[in-house]
Amino acid sequence: MSCECGGEVYVGSETGALRRVFLHRPGRELKCITIDNKDELLIDEIVWVERAQKNHDEFAELLRENGAEVVYFQDCLTDIVRDPEVRACLLDDLLLFEARDRSLADALKSAIMEMSAEDAASTLVGGMTKKEAEKRMGRIKSLVFMSAEEGEFFFYPLPNLYFQRDPYFFVRNAVVLCAMRFPARRREPLYARYIFQHHPLFRGVKIIFGADRAERYPNIIEGGDFLILNESCVAIGVSQRSTPGTIQNVGSMLASEIGIKKVVAVDIPKQRAYMHLDTVFTMVDRDAFTIYPGVSETMRVWELDYEDDGRLASITESGGLLGCLKKNLGLDKIKCIETGGGDLIEASRDQWNDGTNTLAIAPGVVVTYESNTVSNRALREAGITVHEINGSELGKGRGGPRCMSMPLKREG
Repeated sequence: MSCECGGEVYVGSETGALRRVFLHRPGRELKCITIDNKDELLIDEIVWVERAQKNHDEFAELLRENGAEVVYFQDCLTDIVRDPEVRACLLDDLLLFEARDRSLADALKSAIMEMSAEDAASTLVGGMTKKEAEKRMGRIKSLVFMSAEEGEFFFYPLPNLYFQRDPYFFVRNAVVLCAMRFPARRREPLYARYIFQHHPLFRGVKIIFGADRAERYPNIIEGGDFLILNESCVAIGVSQRSTPGTIQNVGSMLASEIGIKKVVAVDIPKQRAYMHLDTVFTMVDRDAFTIYPGVSETMRVWELDYEDDGRLASITESGGLLGCLKKNLGLDKIKCIETGGGDLIEASRDQWNDGTNTLAIAPGVVVTYESNTVSNRALREAGITVHEINGSELGKGRGGPRCMSMPLKREG
């Protein structure tokens, strides 16, 4: 289905009423996961794809019922590759990610140029094996082709693409294209760049970081580490997947391009269970956050202040996360709701099921996985409205409702 929705893109908070959201419905890219390649592709368990799709459809319908228009990444990708020039340029950039000899690269490009837009987009996301390539192209005079096993990928699938939070993030009417930590995800921002540059839905959206080659890998930053605290201040996690230097550079662009001159850099443990800031800390209301028990005591926090032109004015280490939040949000009190109700065993269990990774769809209204019963009860006892979804298959990639969604438009 073509994505034809209109209207502006604007995201100025974490909790304003959600009116438009970018999702990717899990597809055949997850059917490529095996016990042998799952670790390389960053998926913890084999996913029952049909059940994951059902879970995801229920998630999308819940968002629609609460006033959000759902836009699908795959539909937008299909739309832009209808243009032969755009498709050719995208394939040229894509093939730079794949160490292929010229004969094979040319044959792969020709094969995908001949596909329908729907099949081309499906292949770009779902990958192509030697067996699939041989059906389309025959045997190629290529050492890579000849030496490959039948099931070896010439284009790798993108099984993490349903976690739309990570490859880019929107702030106001601008977007940062991320530079992904692991090779399995490095093509995702490339596809996003082509969508944002060529799809009419994103006309007027400014790419403020990531379009230039110098701003891509080995820079590392991912959207799960980015929280919009208010119109003038953002938080970015210093994590396994976002590095201090890239954070400082992104802060400079936020200041010079859209006038956000304060970055709160939050250092979290560098391990998979805490891969992004939003796996241990999310905003659920104007003055309320979910947080993993004890993590605030171990975090180091810095405040980076920028001049109008993006030059760094100062870096100050803050005395603690909560005090820093109070000051920058202009509040006397911050409400912290601990994962697992503060019980370390319950919190550890819910953490594996992304109990802290809540998606706010309005102030004090969130979406969570239903399996996190203790954390969800704690949220409700704190006055938060909780909508639950079944994440039994979706969570196997290690991500919750916030990870799966990228807001495109929120009310103020």
